[in-house]
Amino acid sequence: MSEHVGSPDILEVARIGSDRRRAMAAEHAARVVPIIDEVRKAGVTTLSGIAEALNARGVRTARGGHWHGSTVRNILSRPMETAGT
Repeated sequence: MSEHVGSPDILEVARIGSDRRRAMAAEHAARVVPIIDEVRKAGVTTLSGIAEALNARGVRTARGGHWHGSTVRNILSRPMETAGT
């Protein structure tokens, strides 16, 4: 049995971190998209209008910030993952 001495495999560490960030982003999007759908059903159609509605409801972005039209666009342009994948 050989013991690994030295630095970790930086590429593997980076891949694990990237996978985790991707999973967290997908989880956040899955929570926020239904709220965006509610806002749209209420008649708000512009990205900036949706952002204002999310901010008014106290919904935070994935990093805890305020919504802008571009952050709404980014969420809506994400491919939504299906359950079990």
